[in-house]
Amino acid sequence: MMNESTSDGALVARAVEGDRAAFAALVSRHYETMFRVAWKSCGNREDAEDIAQDVCILLGKSIHSFAGNSGFSTWLYRVVLNATRDHQRKLASEVRKRDSWAAEPTRQDFQPANDEPEQDRASEMWNAVRQLPPKQRDTLLLVFGEGVSHAQAAQVMDCAEGTIASNIHDAKKRLKDLMRLETSIVREARAQ
Repeated sequence: MMNESTSDGALVARAVEGDRAAFAALVSRHYETMFRVAWKSCGNREDAEDIAQDVCILLGKSIHSFAGNSGFSTWLYRVVLNATRDHQRKLASEVRKRDSWAAEPTRQDFQPANDEPEQDRASEMWNAVRQLPPKQRDTLLLVFGEGVSHAQAAQVMDCAEGTIASNIHDAKKRLKDLMRLETSIVREARAQ
């Protein structure tokens, strides 16, 4: 019998044996996380939904490869981040095929107008984070967006904890520059 206190490990073991209810319980338990990580990474609701669905399919095909060396959520973060990168590569390839003159796709997340400056600032910040190199972006997404420890982020990204700290340091420097640039662009657009 399954209930909410059934561990991820027990659900995985049962899913590997073909228990569809256990697999459905895992997906249900972690779907919000899959979507949230994808959305923070790509900044587009439709793409995040596609990625989360892709991850569900991937989980069905690869659940047997979960070795249990780390927590299920650690492994799942890695799967979601990889699926997000694959999705973004696919989109970039499609754009290049469609618009051969475009060197890089430009995708912006247009959020509904919001009068709350804190939410606007957070949206601007995540838009800037999405412009960072993948390792820095993924590090910030995990540590600040998902609240995982440096140790768990290092497991997800298969690197040393020191690398996580270095990625955060480098990302903060780049974000300052990106946010200054974003602010000046917004000021110029408002002035016109």
